[in-house]
Amino acid sequence: MRCDYLEPDGKCSGQYKGFSCIKDKCKADRRRHCEFSTPEGFYCSKYKRFECVGAENCGTLEQYMEFVKQRKEKVRT
Repeated sequence: MRCDYLEPDGKCSGQYKGFSCIKDKCKADRRRHCEFSTPEGFYCSKYKRFECVGAENCGTLEQYMEFVKQRKEKVRT
């Protein structure tokens, strides 16, 4: 499951803002979907890359790349 409300730091930006992602326990509206993404979220048609970062994080290519960079850094720590 991919959460639309998950921030790069692993915190929730939705109904449970500031807390760690609670995954399947979350009752947030999961119908929110990025118009540039495949239904599974694996591909971004806007920037033609294999990852959708959500519409709120992809205003420019620089924002897209910064979001991906932050997420990768978070995983390493």
